[in-house]
Amino acid sequence: MKKKLLALSAVIGLALAGTSYANEAETKKQQDLRSCKAQSEQLSEDARAKQQETCKCVVENTDYEALVEAKNNGDMAKAQEIKTKAQQACLGSK
Repeated sequence: MKKKLLALSAVIGLALAGTSYANEAETKKQQDLRSCKAQSEQLSEDARAKQQETCKCVVENTDYEALVEAKNNGDMAKAQEIKTKAQQACLGSK
């Protein structure tokens, strides 16, 4: 009985952790989109459109769940790799 309870607790804990990463990932994505908008407001109209397009591309190509997990695990090299990969995907699409 104790083993079943322990196993069930572990499964629930993992499910909650996964949900937490998903919520953090969505929050981070929304923050990045707001940041893009704020940064573009400082630019001329022509530059603004191009910057917003590039920024949106980076956000869409970023694996936020993996990014949040890497940051929560203290793996900043992995977090930087995820960001760089997203930026390179956008550079290659132009």
